[in-house]
Amino acid sequence: MEYKYEMRLVLSKLGILEEHRSNLLATIWARGERLTTNESKEFLHEKLEEGIIDEEQQQTLIKIVDNYTVRR
Repeated sequence: MEYKYEMRLVLSKLGILEEHRSNLLATIWARGERLTTNESKEFLHEKLEEGIIDEEQQQTLIKIVDNYTVRR
């Protein structure tokens, strides 16, 4: 639940268009939870290439993914 609150706030502060926020929020989490955090990061790279986010936004979102990663 903390992830959703933090991510919504960050997506807004980063100025990411409203129409992309829900997709980013859900897909980053889903790929990280169901697959690997590398899949989440690859998704962010795809969005960078598509021009949906810029490099600074990508790096900020990757930091959030890393902060919520549980290492075993």
